[in-house]
Parts: sequence; structure tokens; C-alpha cells
Amino acid sequence: MRGVFEMDKDTLPWYRNSYRRNLVDMHIPDWDERFMSKFDTARYVELLKTARVDTAMVYASSCLGICYWPTPYGHMHTGLGGRDLIGEVTSACREAGIRVIVYVNFWSKWAYDTYPDWRFVSDEGRNTAEYLWDRGRFGVCCFNTPYRAFMLSQIEDLCERYDFEGMWIDMIHWPYSPCYCGACIARYLRETGCEIPRTVDWSDPAWIRFQRKREAWLAEYAAEMTKQIKEKKPGATVGQQSSSWSVGWQNGLTADFFKQTDYASGDFYGNALQQTFICKALHHLTENKPFEFMTSRCPDLTEHTTTKSKAMLRAQAFSAVTNGGAFLFIDAIDPEGTLDPSVYRLMGEVYGEIEAYEPYFDPDAEIVQDVAIYLNFESQIDFRDNGRPVMAGGLEKPVIQSAMNAAQSLMNANVPYGVVTKKNLPELARFSVIVLPNPSVLDDEEIKALRDFVRSGGGLYSSKDAALFDKDGSRRQDFGLADVIGVSRVGETAEEITYLSPTDRYGEWFPRHSAAYPVMISGSQAIVTLSGALEAEVAASQTLPYVNPSDAEHFASAISNPPGVFTERPALVLNRIGEGRSVYCTGELERMTSDDHRDLFVRLICSLSPNGWSTGSDAPKSVEAVWFHHKADRRYTLRVLNFQEQLPNIPVANIGFSLRWQGPSPQSVVLLKEGTPLVYEFRDGYVSFRLPLLETFAMVELAY
Repeated sequence: MRGVFEMDKDTLPWYRNSYRRNLVDMHIPDWDERFMSKFDTARYVELLKTARVDTAMVYASSCLGICYWPTPYGHMHTGLGGRDLIGEVTSACREAGIRVIVYVNFWSKWAYDTYPDWRFVSDEGRNTAEYLWDRGRFGVCCFNTPYRAFMLSQIEDLCERYDFEGMWIDMIHWPYSPCYCGACIARYLRETGCEIPRTVDWSDPAWIRFQRKREAWLAEYAAEMTKQIKEKKPGATVGQQSSSWSVGWQNGLTADFFKQTDYASGDFYGNALQQTFICKALHHLTENKPFEFMTSRCPDLTEHTTTKSKAMLRAQAFSAVTNGGAFLFIDAIDPEGTLDPSVYRLMGEVYGEIEAYEPYFDPDAEIVQDVAIYLNFESQIDFRDNGRPVMAGGLEKPVIQSAMNAAQSLMNANVPYGVVTKKNLPELARFSVIVLPNPSVLDDEEIKALRDFVRSGGGLYSSKDAALFDKDGSRRQDFGLADVIGVSRVGETAEEITYLSPTDRYGEWFPRHSAAYPVMISGSQAIVTLSGALEAEVAASQTLPYVNPSDAEHFASAISNPPGVFTERPALVLNRIGEGRSVYCTGELERMTSDDHRDLFVRLICSLSPNGWSTGSDAPKSVEAVWFHHKADRRYTLRVLNFQEQLPNIPVANIGFSLRWQGPSPQSVVLLKEGTPLVYEFRDGYVSFRLPLLETFAMVELAY
């Protein structure tokens, strides 16, 4: 299979064999005649070659709306003196064997300034240049105004003029808020007969209806742009910026939006946990593989002259490929049009390492994951925002924080996990356990799929308010999965500090806790009763502080809120349904970060998979291992990443790995890219071996 894949490189879609990508930001105004005047096409492409870039994303327009080609639609950058930057760069890249993706930015300060009626309007009547980040810099127009046709005209012009492999649309989302411009108000009234609400309320069907319209409008416009590009440029791919899905409801991305982009792609700027979590989500969200993980070569985009260490850039690049993705580094051009050559020499060293492993990559390989953390777009809300003006809603969503923390717990314990969404409902059977980190909103289709999964032998962990609401905002009379989890909801504790007291039978799951010294949960708990399920069993009961911590006058301790009210209410419930089993926690255990909480959470997940996991390891917490099965090639590959909090990494020696195995003994286990044989043993249904030394990245091939 590997040899066939290499021979077909020229006939496959470009993204399938592109792992070393680049974007040079060009958000440069033209009020100074020096700006962009020193842009040198030959030098630009030579630096891309120095960095060993195989695909370059090239600016046609920036967030300022200033264009880099001679278009009749909009304003061309005066510093270029009439030069066609897009024409020059696309031709030079093609001669150098570098593929070109044309970058177009949805934001346009030029259009914002030139056509005030096109502007996005907040609920307070402000435009984006008045409230987005650095005041005065960022102008956003609404696609429900004539700006829609204007941008489509720019896209058509680019498609007709230039030869390129694909087009990528940046910043295509609502700008962190609903829009209240005249066009949006009129469209909403025309389509629903209603006024646009101005207060967040996730219990109000009117607010939910408006949110669903926003999501539909955005997906519709994304589809319109994709259709235009595909019709005008057959064979070209379309990418649309999808990083803002993790912000939640404000930006309006949904599964329908992701269907409009050939490959999931976005730029992110978090830590190691965020990157691996995002990569795992994009791997399952993308329509085609590999997904694209983008990040800047500087600590963030505000630090123009600061470059991350080589150790950090290596770790981030290898984190993307460890999880089956491609890496794109973002640089920013100097105002006069020059670039720092040291950045490209550094990236050439990093990309040179990745290039050596590329013959062993295969986008068709199936990732080996036993646990799936389930997220949906509708649950990326915060009920604490109810009653607030739309601009006051928080951007950090509890469900994302819970899901990421659950991911950290699983990774620490070397449990192979992925992150899935509604798109992956037909594939749930490939997992042993599904984790629902308090997704309060699930629709009937999701509930049925999860119920069928458990009945067929799967394991399900859920917490607190899982499936209490439908996506239209309707609150169900009970949990949507009440029959699966074995409990019915009757209320919620007033206390925001609560506890889990283990029963005698399950005390071994709580090695450092007891009924008298229970496990603390930060946050309220649902109050539930057993629903009559014959197989339901209480593993922990609910305990409360002596008094409600919100009472400032009465407390049992000035510093903490110790347990004092011991109840018999269920807090941790085990249930069997069909061939499968579930664990339900009335509080958000998965959000807690101490080792005690993580250990308990992992114990619960392991209890749902009595036959163990497909893979195993004794790797330390900083090391992540991801297995891939290349069925057609009769081999497995293991990608191992060491990404420590403090870099450069301290090398880790003698890490053990195992893979569940059926059939005859493997033919070989070798360390790539050197081809060094590794000693392995085959017993008790597993192939096991040890990796002698890991600095940042290693790859092992197991052939059979």
C-alpha cells in the first residue's frame, strides 16, 4: 500500500500528501507609500523552499480588505505599484514545485469604511471597529447585506484569473455576537414573523429559534461560496476557517458549516492539551483527511519579532502529525514586504524532520481509539448567561472545559481516546466507551444512537444534565437518557460545593476517600432518584456542606466548606441496559483536576470496558501515543509524542507499548525512519515492545 500511495501522489487531491504548509499574514495597510514596496517574489519563494514548504497559502486579501491583485472589485494595495502579487507568486511557486492555496479574508475594513450600510451591528448599536480588540482596526460587514454579492464577485475574479490548487476563506463566522443590522432584522422578520431577541436565554424557544437561524444563515453562505469556487474552478479545493467552533454559539459554526469545507482547518494558540484535543476533534470532523492544524511561529500573532523556540515548533508540528494531521506555520510579513530569513531556516530544520517520516503516513489509515468524548455544537452554551445582553455572554464554554479535562485524564492514564461529534454517530460502534461531559442539549437522533450503542454492548459515562434539553430549547420532563442511566431528575442542589460519599461495595474506587471524608465536587449536583431500573446500583451518595456556602453569616469553616449533611440520594449510579452498561454522576466529576478526581474518573471509564483497551503503555503523562491501522498495507504504525510543559524536552527512556493482537505473530517491529528492529514479545493477546529513547517524536511500524 505504501508504494502505491507514493506512485499516486500526482493524481490524488493535493491535501492528501501535503504535511508541510505555510501562510504569510499580510494585514498591511497602504497609507504609507513604503508599505509592501519591497515585496520580492523570488525571495519570497526562495524562503519557502528554504523552509521545505510543500504548500503555500498566499494572500489575495487581508482583514483590511485591501487586495493583492488588480481587481475591479475593491481596492488594490497601492504599495505594490500595480504589480500583480497573486499572479507573480502563483507562477513562481508552481515553477518551484510548491502548491498554492489562495487566501481570502471575509473581514474587510475597506468595505466597512466605504459602505457603512454593509456593517455588522451589535445589539448595542456598535460596529466592530468600536468593540473588537484594538479599536479602529477591524471592520466586519454582514453577509446579509450587499457585501455578500461583493465578496462572491471577488472570488469569481480570482477563480477566472489564476491557476491554483485551492482557496481558503478566513474569518468566516459571526464576529463573536449576533448581528442587528437592518438586513438581518428584515430577513429574520421575513422568515419567522418575529423580532430578533436581544437577551440570551437558553430556556426560551424564541432565543433558540434565532440562534438556529444564525447557524443556518452562516452555513448557507459558506455553501454559496463553496459552490461558486467549485463551479468556476473545477478541481480546486475549498477550505473555510473553522477554528471558531470552539468559541461556541456566538460564532455560529455547526456540522452543516463543516460540510462546506473539503478539509477541516483552523489556527489555534493554546497549550499542548488544547492542541491534541483540537487535533482529535478535527480528525473526526473533517470531510477528508488529513485535517490542517495552523499556528503562528511567534507565541501569538501580536508578537511580530518573537519566534517560538525550535523545541516548541517541533513539538507543535509533530503533535499535528501524531494525531493524523498536517501542520501549517503562520508568519507575518514586515510592513515593507520583507521577511525574516532566520524563521525559514528554522522551519526548514523542523520540516526536514517531518519530511523524513512522510513515506510512512497514510490519510486512509484508521486511528485506534477505544474511548470517544462526545461533543455537539448545540451544547456549547452556558446557562449562566441567561438574562444577559448578547455581548455579555462568556466565550469559554463549560462543556469544552469539561471535555478537555476529561481528555487530559484519559491521556495521563494512556487510554486511547478520540473526540467525536454528531457527524460520527454512524461510527459509534467502533468505540468501547462514550463519554458525555454534561452535554445538556441532545436531540432525539443523538439519544437514539447513544441508547442503541449501549444496548449493543457499549459503555456510557454521563454527568449532571446530559440530554435534559432538546436543541429547540425545550426542556424535557426527564433526562433524555433516563432509561439508559437508570435515574430520573427531580431537582438540583442549591449548594455549589458538594461531595460524593462512596458506598462500602465501591470503596476501592476511592482509595483516599470514604463516606466520612468524601470526594469534593466544585459545582452543584443534580438531585435524582433511581428510575426503577432493575440493574441500577448506587456507588456513591450525595453529601453536602453543613450549610450552603453562599450563606456569608453561617459556616462551618472560614476557609473551606467541609461535608456535614450526609444524604442517601444517589450521586454515582451504575446501570446495565441490554448488553451494555452506564455510569452516571450527578456532578461534573470530569471537570475536576486533582489526581484523586482523575484517578476516580479513569476507574469509572475502565469499569465500562471490562475487556481492557486495544493499546497500552507505561508512558509518563507528557507522552502521547497514537496507533494507526493501515489495513490494505497489513501494518500498524505507532506515533509517539513527548510534549512537556517546560521545553526543551527531557528525553524519556525505555517506554513500554502494547497492542491487542489476534492471529499469527507479527513479521517485524521496527523503529522508523531508521528501520532499527525492536525486540518484542507476543503473549496474552498482546504484542509488546519497548522504545529505547524518546526525545520529541518517534514512529514504530508493526508489519504482519
